[in-house]
Amino acid sequence: MNKNVLLRKFLILSVILILTGTINLFSETQKNIHAWEMVEIELLAEKEYENPYKDVICWVNLKGPDFNKRIYGFWDGGKSFKVRIVAEKSGVWNWESGSNQADDKGLNRKNGTFEAVDWTEQEKADNPNRRGFIRPTSNGRALQYADGTPYFMVGDTWLAGATWRLPFRNAATNDDYIPSPGIGFEDAVNYRKTQGFNSVSMIACFPNWESDYNPSTYADENGIYPRNAWEKFEYLTKDGKMTSKDMR
Repeated sequence: MNKNVLLRKFLILSVILILTGTINLFSETQKNIHAWEMVEIELLAEKEYENPYKDVICWVNLKGPDFNKRIYGFWDGGKSFKVRIVAEKSGVWNWESGSNQADDKGLNRKNGTFEAVDWTEQEKADNPNRRGFIRPTSNGRALQYADGTPYFMVGDTWLAGATWRLPFRNAATNDDYIPSPGIGFEDAVNYRKTQGFNSVSMIACFPNWESDYNPSTYADENGIYPRNAWEKFEYLTKDGKMTSKDMR
């Protein structure tokens, strides 16, 4: 198969998450929102649904400088539905919500406006992920950030990284850590960083999750959060040394 086609398919299947901090437009006081900084919009359904995962499709229509697209959300347990967006450029951005449940006022016709500002050159140097999503170069033979800065991927494969095999403890780790029994997610991330890796492949959602009615905050009897992939992605990318791609 043509190399350009392979690379395009790779990028379609691989979602590079640029999480430099999460801002909830409803729950937090207004603050500066930067280009390529993830913004979370929470929609609270007014109606009850037998199966929210299957019955509800929600979205926001997002408009900004050279941008006009529909961004789809997901059910996050209970009556909560969330949509995560980024501003690709500095400037004024507007959004309005909608869903396939036209008579649910909690999901439809919510709207807002925010202004995105650029990162400084020093801030981008501190965290290269602030340069934007990773995409192919014009010749299709390499990768680069949205601003054209070259990106050379050095990756590892953690297909079960979002499961109990690498528990996320939100704990500190040491730069001199050596892998051993009981390794945690933070330990593994830091160890790969010290080796020069800048990417890992993970399965964010497993096929059986779609029908068991449990939210992303589900914890098992041992207090393990097997679905905390979003938290793990944010931990991976917060300082720009690692990216994470969803291989679902």
